[in-house]
Amino acid sequence: MPTTSRFVSIGSQAPDFTLPSVTGEEVSLADYHGKSHVVLVFLRGFF
Repeated sequence: MPTTSRFVSIGSQAPDFTLPSVTGEEVSLADYHGKSHVVLVFLRGFF
């Protein structure tokens, strides 16, 4: 797991990453390349 933080400018392409889904399956941003639109939501706390 990377320990450095990289910022992405607004409007630029997001770097590829892989995370576990709620079912435990590994899902990569690259899995959705070329398919419609992708919305990324990062929750920073509990509401």
